[in-house]
Amino acid sequence: MRRLLIAFGIAGAIYGGAVAAGVLLYATGAIATGATHNDCADFKAQIARERAIDEQDVPQHEIQERTQACLAEHELTERHAFREEFLIWSAWPAAVSAAVFLLWPGWARVLHRQEQAEAGPEARRLDMGS
Repeated sequence: MRRLLIAFGIAGAIYGGAVAAGVLLYATGAIATGATHNDCADFKAQIARERAIDEQDVPQHEIQERTQACLAEHELTERHAFREEFLIWSAWPAAVSAAVFLLWPGWARVLHRQEQAEAGPEARRLDMGS
């Protein structure tokens, strides 16, 4: 039970820090509202399919033009950017950190048993004697 409470504390601290940073950026108006390259499709492959050419032959300026047009269309409101980037996406590092904390003792036992098995019976007797 204690480990579970500590894990929730770790997750809460990480999530709280991310949300606090988001609140500060939102309150000061410094929150980024533009899109990222993740919001736009893979234009290199798309242009290659449209023109029936290899992806290596796609001119860089065409990819740049399509990407810039796509990014210009994806403007977020400050509220939406705060919600997506700080309230939703900051939950995963908190969850991963808490899970690692909870699973680490079991994983360490597995690794320790594996080391003992690889070392042979003599090492196990020495380990039991100490």
